[in-house]
Amino acid sequence: MLLKMLALPAVLFSVTLHASELPIEIIEYVDQTKVVTFINEEDIDKTVVWVPFEGPPPLTIAEALALVQKFIAPDPEMAGSQLTEIELRRIPHHEIHWHYVVRMKAHTRDKPRSRFFIVLMNGKIIQGLREPEAIK
Repeated sequence: MLLKMLALPAVLFSVTLHASELPIEIIEYVDQTKVVTFINEEDIDKTVVWVPFEGPPPLTIAEALALVQKFIAPDPEMAGSQLTEIELRRIPHHEIHWHYVVRMKAHTRDKPRSRFFIVLMNGKIIQGLREPEAIK
């Protein structure tokens, strides 16, 4: 009986521990496009904090774009891509953590296609996933 009583707390603890390792899902809208990104809490904790009006962001727009350019350079589908938008946004539920959302337009197979990148203030880049439109 004692073994059964100890098993329940152990299971609850392991579920809680496992759940804390899951990445955070961030849903953002760029124009009318829904973009989903998965960021590890550890990556957010490693970013440099920024408080607006107390100084410039720790990563400038120029630095963020240079990092994206380097990140996409090996991808042949991104050759000749163009920047269409960059925006500074707060990471949801993290008051002092900010990131850039970068939208690039690539011309693949005779059709323009948008690709999205999240740039954390420590320079880490995470690709955003465009959510497919619902079938009507």
